[in-house]
Amino acid sequence: MAAIGKIREQSTLLLIVIGGAMVAFVLGDLFSNRGFSPAEQYVGEVFGEEIDMLEYEQRVEAQEQSMASVGQPVSTAQRQQIRNQVWNDMIQEKVMYRELNKLGMRIGQDEYNDIRFGENVSDEFANGENFKDPETGQFDPQLVQNYFAFLQQQYPIFYENQTNRIVNERLYEKYNNLVKGGIYVNTLDAKDEYYRQKQNVRFNYVVKEYASVADSLVDVSDADLQAYYNEHKDEETFKRDAAVDLKYVVFDVAPTAGDEENIKTDLASLMNEFENTDKDSLFVLKYSDSRQAMEQDIDATGNEELAAMIESAEEGKVIGPYKMGNRYAIAKITKIGTEDRATARHILLSNQGGKSMDELNERADSLKRVIRSQNNFEEMVTEFSEDPGSIPNGGKYEDFNRERMVPEFTEASFDKPIGSLNIVETTYGVHIVEPLEHSEAKVVKGMVVDANIEPSNDTFNQVYDEANEFSISAKDISSLDELANERGYEVKEANEVGALSRNIPGVAGSEDAVRWAHNQEGTKVGMLSEPFEFNRKIVVVGLADRREAGIASFEDVKEEIKPDVIREKKVEMFKTEMKDKTLEELASGDEMTIKTAANVTEKRPSIPGGANEPYVVGYAISMSNEGDVSEPIEGNKGVYVIQLEGKDSVEPREEYLTYQDELQENRATQMKTYTTGVYRALKDMADVKDDRAKSIR
Repeated sequence: MAAIGKIREQSTLLLIVIGGAMVAFVLGDLFSNRGFSPAEQYVGEVFGEEIDMLEYEQRVEAQEQSMASVGQPVSTAQRQQIRNQVWNDMIQEKVMYRELNKLGMRIGQDEYNDIRFGENVSDEFANGENFKDPETGQFDPQLVQNYFAFLQQQYPIFYENQTNRIVNERLYEKYNNLVKGGIYVNTLDAKDEYYRQKQNVRFNYVVKEYASVADSLVDVSDADLQAYYNEHKDEETFKRDAAVDLKYVVFDVAPTAGDEENIKTDLASLMNEFENTDKDSLFVLKYSDSRQAMEQDIDATGNEELAAMIESAEEGKVIGPYKMGNRYAIAKITKIGTEDRATARHILLSNQGGKSMDELNERADSLKRVIRSQNNFEEMVTEFSEDPGSIPNGGKYEDFNRERMVPEFTEASFDKPIGSLNIVETTYGVHIVEPLEHSEAKVVKGMVVDANIEPSNDTFNQVYDEANEFSISAKDISSLDELANERGYEVKEANEVGALSRNIPGVAGSEDAVRWAHNQEGTKVGMLSEPFEFNRKIVVVGLADRREAGIASFEDVKEEIKPDVIREKKVEMFKTEMKDKTLEELASGDEMTIKTAANVTEKRPSIPGGANEPYVVGYAISMSNEGDVSEPIEGNKGVYVIQLEGKDSVEPREEYLTYQDELQENRATQMKTYTTGVYRALKDMADVKDDRAKSIR
């Protein structure tokens, strides 16, 4: 906000915070690959290369400074987001630049300029409202140049972050475009798709469903579970990250009545200066916690104290202090007047379903005639409206001004007679709008200086001392429950807290407590921490247990794998029962019946009963002779025995362009996921290790 104020003073350019992530690689003059210093403290690795904690922390700090430099204070929650974003960016750089360097891919100064204000400007700038000529509404490249020149001079850290972000995004885009260009459907792919769609198969079958035998009737021994575990334990599903079990006591730091009075007093002391200044925006930026240096509606709805102040307010005068939510405020009145208000109800026929506006208008006409004849607007809202926000209120929006809604809706609500039914088109679709009420409301606008209602240092220190004394008296986790119960504190528990968890439950931004618990060198099981400070909470944490990363133990997953073992036992049992029997023999009892699957293909492997059975259908397609009976086949829904009735003869084609085009189109729709998938595959090969939890800030 401070940066915006300065720009408004120095030029007509609005500073926009495009947002971005720090990057370490810059090419050429800002754009050449730069290396990393030798690791001074290990926090992880990529491709076996250790990541230096000092570099990681410096980049986190630089990102926080970057935000602060443009008037964006960093909260505890945002700080954790920054740490994770910086880490992810570092990993992406190391993974992607390994590939980019192999290709010799670079961006020079000319291309960088072209991205921002050249002939091939990116959508980020071309569509940015702050880079359009205010008179013509067209993109003005000079505004982009002014923007970056101002950033470079006034906010160099933020400037560097933005430059690096733009360069990396373009490099990643280039790489992904190369990958996309290699995704091509050839004739063999198209031929395979042709047979997948055209090779129909018909077969009779019986199925013994897994659900036909209750799990409780299947005898599973510890030896069975152990054997399954031994066979599968190296699979991904059995891998476990390091985890800890915690007990903790939370001491909330709440502002006292005295704290609130002091806040009001501090604001009151500013009122005279605020009233006499002619630089309202700068005054707000200097003293307001929310830093909203713009004219605001002073809304007294539900606030009798503020309503009384507004009643006697005059333009140019300062009112307050008054309470609004979790803040106190004073306001300099800039405008007292009235504005039109309306209440209207509507039915929205959305254009998101692919229907044309002509179709929607025809439907709206029909609904309008029904409403006129039956006077059932609310009933029609419930049945036909596609605006979920207004349906519970009968389609009604109440007491809104002319700025709140889109222009077409506003015109129908304000400028048409009460009770009229009006069909209007907007970007959302077609509306039937009925104005219900027109009124005038008093409007008071002003510049606001606010102060968050927060505990004072004295209040904070008192609670901290209480938490600290508790931690010292409890000594270790064994006496935590007893002492907490004695003093009336609640002991909370958090189990299976991973090393990368951002919080312990109920305490936002408490990653430092998680790191403390995972610090194997300094923190032992049974220890209590010193008080941690997390925003308005002070927390004493005890480490109840710790488990190392690796393969889950048999005891830990014993119950988890039991359903899989039961299914395996059922498959084995069913196959034995069904082996070497005809369909008629299997269907002779009450349990199974003969069913027919007709016109199923590899592309459409759904058989009667709703089961999707690609393996069973594939098996049928592979059978040679009509009348042949299969061995028992394990399927998704149960164990099958099938008898081939016939397969359609599929003639080869001279060309498969139709199927080639279809496949190409299908893959084109998946392009957006390819880039994520490519990076994920590269990252998997990098064998990334994240050991940030072992370092304590």
